[in-house]
Amino acid sequence: MSNLRVLISSGPTREPLDPVRFLSNYSTGFMGAQLAAEALRRGHRVTVVSGPSIEPLPAKARVIPVEQAREMEQAMRRQAPRADAVIMAAAVADFMPTRRQATKLRRGSGLRLQFTATPDIIARLPKRRGQIRVGFALETGQVIARAARKLRGKRLDLLLAQEAGLSRGPFGRERVRAWLLERDGTVTALGRQPKRRIASALLDKTESLWYGQLRPTASRKRA
Repeated sequence: MSNLRVLISSGPTREPLDPVRFLSNYSTGFMGAQLAAEALRRGHRVTVVSGPSIEPLPAKARVIPVEQAREMEQAMRRQAPRADAVIMAAAVADFMPTRRQATKLRRGSGLRLQFTATPDIIARLPKRRGQIRVGFALETGQVIARAARKLRGKRLDLLLAQEAGLSRGPFGRERVRAWLLERDGTVTALGRQPKRRIASALLDKTESLWYGQLRPTASRKRA
C-alpha cells in the first residue's frame, strides 16, 4: 500500500473589517495539528493550508500560511489536484464584510456593517478521480440531520460532525463529542474524546476508503 498525499486545512480565517479589526472565531488549529501529526506518523505526505493559529504544526508537514477565506480557497485549489485525500478541518469564517473600511472605524452609536457569505471551499474544489473528500460540521442542535445534509450537499465521502454546547465550544484542547458520517449513510458515534483520538479515528476511515477502492484494481492485475 502506497502512502497518501494528504491535504489538510486548519485553523480559523480572519476577515478584515478595517485596518485593525477582523471577524473570526475561536478556532486554535489544534484539530488540524493533530490530524497532520497522526498522518505523518502513519507515513503519509502532508500539506497543511493554515489560517492564523496558536497551535504549532508538525515540523515535517509542508505548511502554507493564509489569513482570509479567499486566500485559503486559492491555496486549496492549487494543492487539491495532487492530493489523494482532502480534509477540510479549518473553521472558516462564514461571513466577511461586504466592504472593508479603508480607515479605522471610529467608536460611536449607530454603526452598521453589511456582510456576505465566504466561499464554500470544499464544495468548490476541483476533484480528481478517486480522491477522498472529508468535511467537518459544528452544530448546536440537530447535529446528525444537519451534518448529513452537508455531506450530501457538498458531495463528500466522509464528514466529522461535532456538537457545540452552549457553555463552551469544542475549541482548543477541549474534548469533543463527535460522529463520523459516511456517504452510504453509515453513522458512527465516537463519543466524547480527546482530539488526538478523533484524528486517529478519522484517518482510520479515510485510509479504509482510499485503500478499499484500490483493492479491486489490484485483484484484476493479479488475475
